[in-house]
Amino acid sequence: MARGPRKHPRDARHERLLKRGTVEHYGDTALYDFEYEEREEDREWYRALARAQAPHTAILELGAGTGRISCPLADDGHAVLALDSMPSMLAALAQRVAARSRPGTITPIEADMRRLPLDDASVDLVIAPFNALMHLYTWTELLACFREVQRVLLPGGTFAFDVEFPDLEWLMWDPEERHAITPFTHPVTGERLVYSTNHTYDPGSQVCHIRIYYDRASRPGGGFMPPAKPHKLVHLAHRQIFPEEVRMLVAQAGLELLSHTGDFEDVSLGPSVQSQVVVCTKRAPSAPGAKP
Repeated sequence: MARGPRKHPRDARHERLLKRGTVEHYGDTALYDFEYEEREEDREWYRALARAQAPHTAILELGAGTGRISCPLADDGHAVLALDSMPSMLAALAQRVAARSRPGTITPIEADMRRLPLDDASVDLVIAPFNALMHLYTWTELLACFREVQRVLLPGGTFAFDVEFPDLEWLMWDPEERHAITPFTHPVTGERLVYSTNHTYDPGSQVCHIRIYYDRASRPGGGFMPPAKPHKLVHLAHRQIFPEEVRMLVAQAGLELLSHTGDFEDVSLGPSVQSQVVVCTKRAPSAPGAKP
């Protein structure tokens, strides 16, 4: 039997890093919520979008995680299909759902966003908040997701998402220097820790490999010196998605771009912008006899 081409060791290492970078940051759900629960700009933007387009058959959220956005949408009275591939995140979401007493429903779905387990034309709003699409590491994976979204959207339905606006200067920072050094107390264990990060960017794959360090804090008054071996190291992989690539993906998936702006403030993309915020639609079929 003929064998396929042997992978270069660098390819195998790259795949291992991608696997780690897809799951490690989401294992400690209590810490994840502690780090991101206070993000408000995106949450309020998606709530406003859902209100403006109500009523809905259902809202599908890709990469729903622990429900930071799904639960407020449900609290507003919407039916939310909360899709994620991480069982730990969905377990934490289920705990939130069990504690809720407000209107609206949340249905957790464990699935891959490249293969949506939904019928054709079954939802009228799909959202992918907080860089969820940046865990799709090739253009083919991204396009597969976009085409799946187009398939499950009702004609006239909306797809909205946000991804980081690539910062080329930041991507090329010294991969050995620590940044964002922040002392904190773990919300469950009570450990006094120091958060810091650095990263390595691979321009060939457009993937930024972010290393998140959780080190034990020194005694009060002492400065932070990174230890030779970190207490805990978490890998996070994010594929950079450039603006023209966003527009190409939208068009190739058969969607129509409505807006492509920055930072949930409807500003033009530019050096000070951190997030690309994109709204597109599945064009409704023209009425018989209508002019094109």
